[in-house]
Amino acid sequence: MTQILAIIRHDLKLYFSDRRALIMLFVVPIGIASFMGSLFGGSGGKGGTGGGLEILIVDQDDSAVSRGVVAAFVNDSTFRVTVTNEAAARALVLKGQRSVALLLPPGLGTDALPGLFNSARRPIVTLLHDPSRRMEKSLVEGMLVPKVIGSVAQNSLRPEQAREFIHQGLTNLSRDNRPNLPNRQIYRELLERADKLLATRMNQPLFGPTAAGTNVAGTNAFTLPLPFATRTEALTRSSTGDYNGYAHSFAGMGLQFVLMCLLDFAIGLLREREAGMFRRLRVAPLGRGTFLFGKGLSLALISVLSLTGCFAFAMLVFRVRVEGSWPGFVACLLATSLMTASLALAIAAIGQTPAGTRGIGIAVTLLLVMIGGAWVPAFVFPQWLQRVSLITPTRWAVDGFDAMTWRGLGAEAAIMPVAVMLGFTALFGAITWARLRWDAE
Repeated sequence: MTQILAIIRHDLKLYFSDRRALIMLFVVPIGIASFMGSLFGGSGGKGGTGGGLEILIVDQDDSAVSRGVVAAFVNDSTFRVTVTNEAAARALVLKGQRSVALLLPPGLGTDALPGLFNSARRPIVTLLHDPSRRMEKSLVEGMLVPKVIGSVAQNSLRPEQAREFIHQGLTNLSRDNRPNLPNRQIYRELLERADKLLATRMNQPLFGPTAAGTNVAGTNAFTLPLPFATRTEALTRSSTGDYNGYAHSFAGMGLQFVLMCLLDFAIGLLREREAGMFRRLRVAPLGRGTFLFGKGLSLALISVLSLTGCFAFAMLVFRVRVEGSWPGFVACLLATSLMTASLALAIAAIGQTPAGTRGIGIAVTLLLVMIGGAWVPAFVFPQWLQRVSLITPTRWAVDGFDAMTWRGLGAEAAIMPVAVMLGFTALFGAITWARLRWDAE
């Protein structure tokens, strides 16, 4: 028993003397758990929206009713509203920079109230949405109903005008010969009570049966009417118009495991240095720059092969398609591979030893794939974290692949991701040049 305790004591002392091991044991799991918890509800108190869902509103009517709808969304802490024009709204939603845009049509102010009783006059509100963000679209669509009705009631509903449309609605019901469905009876009672209330306030007689009015269009079921209709439009240039989650997941997971694979190669590079290989190379007519450049290209080639294999499988099995630009997709693939290769070498240069590099590399890889949106799309992050994620190369890599695959964007959408990743490649290369030594310290 004494010998066993001595072994345990020795191993614990050795382990806890390694600061990098302590980071992996405590800091990394705490950080990951805190990150994931903040995304999916936290403690149930304040939400993780970081100030509300960012939406766009295009007011094409500029009436009291439409301005009231805009004000209702602005005053709702659930949303962060930007009022803009239709062209800008379409561009932002198409690129995934906003999830939903509302187009309030001309005539909303004049036709919303009549449309409550005459479907032919109902204005059509258009919801432009990112097809990958259906939850946000449903939220906005659901909140649109009370906000429009509230604005109509506040800005358009004079008692005498209200009674006129109530009478029209009751007349339509009396001329409708379809079976007396429960919803229709609810609607009738609602109109009759509203007419009674307004008549009492105006000291006028109640509405009586009349043959005037327009008959309700016949359908197989009766639903309570709204003062407007909605039309949804998913903005993507892909052939299907749908979101393919496999395109994002293969980009994210492919990137993560490329980083892990290249990290092992970088650790092997340090082991070669400890074995004296670097000293032997110094005797040969081989410059340090040539050596590092060759190593970087070999790691980049491995990354290209790995990512190509991942996307080829996704295309064959899960119908992932390059709906955008093939040259843009290839450019993103090459830029991502160069970035991951230079990052692996930079981590090795900072870690200096195989053990140190492994600890740092795992922490850096997990941090980059978490914040970069490789595990879950960045749009589920709080707003502050979405902004922070833009300083990570992985966010630009994943966004670039998304743009070229399911979003169906053109080659111009790949320019910024490629440029940013090449910039990171240069930065990591400079770190490698400054920190990696020929001889182990």
